[in-house]
Amino acid sequence: MGVAVNHIDDIKSTLAKLSELHVDTVHAEPQNFQLLGYCLVIVLACQLGAAFTPEVHAAWEKFLAVSCAPLSKNYH
Repeated sequence: MGVAVNHIDDIKSTLAKLSELHVDTVHAEPQNFQLLGYCLVIVLACQLGAAFTPEVHAAWEKFLAVSCAPLSKNYH
């Protein structure tokens, strides 16, 4: 996740190799990226409590959507 945050301006290129790994080697189902994101948001909400404001929630949802899209792009 840190790599994605550090390269947010070029996230597609940054995650290209990881996407290939998940398609060709791991054979992960693309919908699992979104499910993992949902789980992460739930854990963050539980751990952060009141600090998990609607703004923080929206920021995480946006980041995860931007991060999951390149991971799923190699699936047909």
